[in-house]
Amino acid sequence: MKPYIIHPIAAILVLLFAGAVAQAREYHITSLDITLELASDGSMLVQEERVFAFEGAFSEVFRTFPLDGQARFDDFEVSVDGQKHPFATTKEPGTAMLDPKEGYQELRIFLDAVDTRREVVISFSVTGAIGRYEDMALLYYQLISDEWDVSTGNIRARIIPPEPLDEGQARHWVHGSLDAVSTMIEEGVVLVDLGRLSANQFLEIRALYPEGVFSEMPQKSGTIEEEVLEEVAVLVEEANRLREEAIIREQERKERAEREAQRHELGRLMAIPLALLVVILWTWLFRRFRNKPVLQEKPGAFSGLPDKERPAMVNYLLNGTFVNSNALISTIFDLAHRDIITIKESEKKDKPLFGKARPGLYFVLNRDKMDRADPPLLPYEKKLIRFLFEELAETPGEISLTRMKKKQTRMQKFFASWTKTIKREGKKKEWFDKRSIQGQQLGILFGALLMVGFLMLAVFVYGPWLLIPAGVSLVALLASIGIAHRTEAGEKAYRQWKYLRNYLKKHDFETDMREMDAFTVNAYLIYGMAMGLGPKYFKRLTKGIESHGYHGYLPWIILHQHSISSFGDTINQVISTTSTTMSSASGMGGGGTAGGGGGAASGGGGAR
Repeated sequence: MKPYIIHPIAAILVLLFAGAVAQAREYHITSLDITLELASDGSMLVQEERVFAFEGAFSEVFRTFPLDGQARFDDFEVSVDGQKHPFATTKEPGTAMLDPKEGYQELRIFLDAVDTRREVVISFSVTGAIGRYEDMALLYYQLISDEWDVSTGNIRARIIPPEPLDEGQARHWVHGSLDAVSTMIEEGVVLVDLGRLSANQFLEIRALYPEGVFSEMPQKSGTIEEEVLEEVAVLVEEANRLREEAIIREQERKERAEREAQRHELGRLMAIPLALLVVILWTWLFRRFRNKPVLQEKPGAFSGLPDKERPAMVNYLLNGTFVNSNALISTIFDLAHRDIITIKESEKKDKPLFGKARPGLYFVLNRDKMDRADPPLLPYEKKLIRFLFEELAETPGEISLTRMKKKQTRMQKFFASWTKTIKREGKKKEWFDKRSIQGQQLGILFGALLMVGFLMLAVFVYGPWLLIPAGVSLVALLASIGIAHRTEAGEKAYRQWKYLRNYLKKHDFETDMREMDAFTVNAYLIYGMAMGLGPKYFKRLTKGIESHGYHGYLPWIILHQHSISSFGDTINQVISTTSTTMSSASGMGGGGTAGGGGGAASGGGGAR
């Protein structure tokens, strides 16, 4: 039996789905009510009522208690939403268990909770949090430890002494949060209130009681009151300093907010006038430099070649001085048509990782024809030949498509330099008005500067209203591209080639192929590539050539097996391989105090 193999895409989808589900699970502690009932023997009974808000599915709430700390924890009881959870080892919902760990024990409470709230009440006894000395008794205990990984909201705690106390008999301090507020009410009960405690922060109570209140507790030698008061005095002073700084910061924040509001109001008043000013400036720039010539006689639609231009020059003209990889492919085809290069099919077949094997293709340089080329080679054509057959080829005068593909980085680096050579040649044609190009560059420059300036003012000074003139500046920048225009000669040449391109887009080659001579068919292949006609066009053209025999039309492509049906595949292979190799370069494609922390640790917890 074959092992079952998970498809890689399916595995990725499963992992993504699992990650999304995991991210959807979270919980919050919306309130916490703690009661500490102190006993005369120094123990205390603690009850914690936490409300958990669950988002997603949860099956367990846990609470950890240290085993090697100052305090000891016993006599646990648990209830959820008023329902008592007995202790068991079954881990079934509605039960609880104590799970010993290294250095602590974990109280685990099992439940079913999906997108709901649960009130979890835990009761336990604590010893070791109170010390009785000769002068006073000290309670020092963490109400919330810094082991909780989520914040806690709406915190309220009550500390009840073993017996009623008169005013002034006990003193207390809360550490861990400057926002905590504590008061002592009737009979010596201490109330602590805090709106929110962030994750991994603690809140603790420190209180001094008459030592006789804990008469059943062993007494330690020495006194404690003076030490506590000195330490607390320092903490209170620090807390007051921090509060004063917080008040100053809040006042400064309000003043900054007022100044910011004033600036934003000024930005609101300036936004529209500044945007209109950008429009006015750009309109002036456009009218000054956009003097596009009007042809007296418009060229009509025709199927012949308008002028005897090299294909790379046509690519330069139709793309507004931008040169893409179609210029390189069409130049190779044109050199082959002029018999300077021969495209050959090798006997050896290349076996790709996927798909069927097919013969390899390579280009061969005909040096004698190159030296006697008529018309002579242009600089960018010489540069391409020198790069392909001298610098890139393993064997001088011969290079394969496979080699070109392997050297993609070098091809792209060369292409960036090669296009500059084409543009230098294109400038000689005077197809584009130099003054309009200067206006285009000026518009782009000022549009970019204004946009960046307004964005910075929007972020740092005048607020979001300045995004309006920033957006108008961006539109002006993009619109400035249209300022550049062709000369009268350039406009005439452009329209002629454009009409030819529109004609070729719809032409039926299979029907009319016999009426075309070889020169026209070669031109339609070469210039169709230069003009950027897509795969559908080449499919129609190659079908027409195949149906009437490619040898009579394209002798510069030599197929080893002389298979007419494979001709289209050969053309597509040259185009697709070269385009892919050049794509990256050409752009084709497309009350509390500070301090503390010394109280008896109470452990953490969470949900899972």
